[in-house]
Amino acid sequence: MLGCIFQGFFISDWEAIDRITSPPGANYTYSVQVSVNAGIDMIMVPFNYGEFIDDLTLLVKKNIVPMSRINDAVRRILRVKFLMGLFENPLADYSLVNQLGSQEYRELAREAVRKSLVLLKNGKDMNEPLLSLPKRAEKILVAGSHAHNIGYQCGGWTIWFLNNLKK
Repeated sequence: MLGCIFQGFFISDWEAIDRITSPPGANYTYSVQVSVNAGIDMIMVPFNYGEFIDDLTLLVKKNIVPMSRINDAVRRILRVKFLMGLFENPLADYSLVNQLGSQEYRELAREAVRKSLVLLKNGKDMNEPLLSLPKRAEKILVAGSHAHNIGYQCGGWTIWFLNNLKK
């Protein structure tokens, strides 16, 4: 999962750009280049941030990633932060922190996943779908290595959450 739109800018998933190449991270500079040029404004790089910064700086200096693209990303991110009031009220509201991880919270998260998972591509040609799925199918069998793996189905944030839940 490469990302989601959040009120006007595009965010990558946790370590998503690492998975652009196979094996993951095989050509990190390329991954940075195509991610930023494709329009991802905020890239979640939890560990490789030094390499990410170096690669992006080099790509901008070589004009492979135009400075106008960086300015566009910054403009959109700052606009949303202003709209959210993050500059006036920069600290988090901890009054609901005791509810994180509660059964109610987990059920709501599961419902959100059930309602948001979609088949992104059904074949190479829209007129000749790979799978003959009716638009109103009541049930669809999901098989294979990803079928029973919520981390694969939900993306990098879920993998991060599940890994840190065990600690």
